Amino acid sequence: MIIRKHLTLGLLILAVMLLVACGAKIVRGAAPIVRMNDLSHDGETITLLLSMRNINGVELVVQRIDFSLSVENETLFTYNGPVDTTIVANGTETWSVDVEESEASEKLLDSLQQGEVKSLPYSLEGTVHSVEDGKLHFQHEGHIYPVPGRPGHFR
Repeated sequence: MIIRKHLTLGLLILAVMLLVACGAKIVRGAAPIVRMNDLSHDGETITLLLSMRNINGVELVVQRIDFSLSVENETLFTYNGPVDTTIVANGTETWSVDVEESEASEKLLDSLQQGEVKSLPYSLEGTVHSVEDGKLHFQHEGHIYPVPGRPGHFR
């Protein structure tokens, strides 16, 4: 009888330990998913709207971001600067940056707006600097298209 109680108790403890071992793991230290939501230009300034999605199970405190946006293997612009934002666990923040437009970038975006090309392949690549995790690298490739009815705006 006593052996049966100990055996039952031992099996119960083992089952609980196995269930705890199979529990959900909290993601930590993963780079955010950074995507371009909108790009606009006015002949002098390019405004880029980025979304940064935190896939970690804990908040991500972003101090700065360094990135470049390349179109057709040519760097459209680079940005290195402070962000100072906190992204909640599994949350998304939208962030905007303005940079000076070069003659080459104006020409590329105008050709897209005027329909000379249907889309432009791009690469968004950089590093997010976080308080807890240090440098976290991100990269995304896609195509830029004009936004219908909104001259000077692209996605």
